[in-house]
Amino acid sequence: MIGEKWSCETSPCHARALTTTAVLSRPQLNTTVCTVTGTLNMGTTPVLREALVEAQRDDNAHLVIDLSTIISMDVDAAGLYTLLEACYAHNISGGGLIAVVVDPNSQAIPELHVATLEATFDLHHNVTDALHACAVANSVHTANNGRSAIDRVAVV
Repeated sequence: MIGEKWSCETSPCHARALTTTAVLSRPQLNTTVCTVTGTLNMGTTPVLREALVEAQRDDNAHLVIDLSTIISMDVDAAGLYTLLEACYAHNISGGGLIAVVVDPNSQAIPELHVATLEATFDLHHNVTDALHACAVANSVHTANNGRSAIDRVAVV
């Protein structure tokens, strides 16, 4: 549900997990933003997973995952794996662009994780740029009558 806040209090988390929240919003047409705060580790990823599943249920074409305010992302890669799962599910269901926002000045996310995010997602340093990329992707999608460029070539 848009505007619902997921946290360790509302989601099954490990008893010693640090606080993590994920809030969904819809700031523009066909785009859901999942803003994540706190620490991403094995104990807190259920919060993120639940929010991303709900975002997919909202059936928006594009998804922005804002990680710019997280405190840390453990090297155990549980948070990264959860993001990769979401990418796979989004692509399988025919979803549009997935943009991830990270703070370029933060040391919260390990460098190797940032490289993986950059290789997998449309990476941005602020939400405004990510929303703009989604708007551009939406206009291209609309101009193609809902078909991707590959679909258009196949039809021609």
